[in-house]
Amino acid sequence: MFYINYLQENLGIKKGSLLEEPALIFQRADEKIASERGHSDLAKKMKKAFINSRKEKGALDWVKEAEPRFLYWALIFMKKHKKDIHGALSRPMLIDRPNRVGRKIKTISEKELNDLSLDIKRIREEIENSFIFSEMSNTEVEDVNKLLVEEWLEIESDKRIVKWITDNEIQIEWAWDYLTYQHFFRDRLLRFLAKSDKKQALITGFDLLSENLDKKDLLILNMKRAWSQKKFRDKKSGKKPYSISLTETAKGMLDELADRKGMRINELVETLIREEGERYGFEIKD
Repeated sequence: MFYINYLQENLGIKKGSLLEEPALIFQRADEKIASERGHSDLAKKMKKAFINSRKEKGALDWVKEAEPRFLYWALIFMKKHKKDIHGALSRPMLIDRPNRVGRKIKTISEKELNDLSLDIKRIREEIENSFIFSEMSNTEVEDVNKLLVEEWLEIESDKRIVKWITDNEIQIEWAWDYLTYQHFFRDRLLRFLAKSDKKQALITGFDLLSENLDKKDLLILNMKRAWSQKKFRDKKSGKKPYSISLTETAKGMLDELADRKGMRINELVETLIREEGERYGFEIKD
């Protein structure tokens, strides 16, 4: 409807005629644009005007200001619910607010959500464009983005995982192995993120689990308990934690090998060391 109104206002086309005979009028519009130099860049101007109309009330301002954690959650959440973003946000998640609007299907632009990228600037553009070029009206874009920000404020208030996952590489590797080994966090986008930043992938994974609070609470409880038990067993058996620096390529290969063999990282590393030791004739003691 925006483009119809824009063409009527800028090409002197009689209002209402585009709706009555759209094919004929669009043909005349093309002829007029081709014959007059002043209208040669009309398509670019029309697209720019449309984008500005989407942004004019500030519904998408949060995208430029959001921290990476918010952006990673929003991107994966939107990809997951691209067919019905409004419906996903209208469900009770953390608390059942009485002012939640009713469920009504709203589709964001799938074309803008096709690529995988971890570049923050690219993610901001991807999120913004998915709303700008969506099928939603401006009012619907405002409603959905308002809900998206509200949802995030609730999710962000849960600091349990952010506080628990420090910069301890051993703990991060263990937690990722624990969660993926038990078939949690198998999402393609999370695994893609984990290749460069496992800590952020863990945090984002738990942020996404806010859709199911009972599952999230139980998983956090079990994971913390398992980590405490691991530290106790390692201390009792004399195992010592080691942290080594690897290139991104080596880390990626290690993750892929562990995934293919169905093993945790520490199990795979120990197996490889033992196999190499046996090849050189080392005496292996359990």
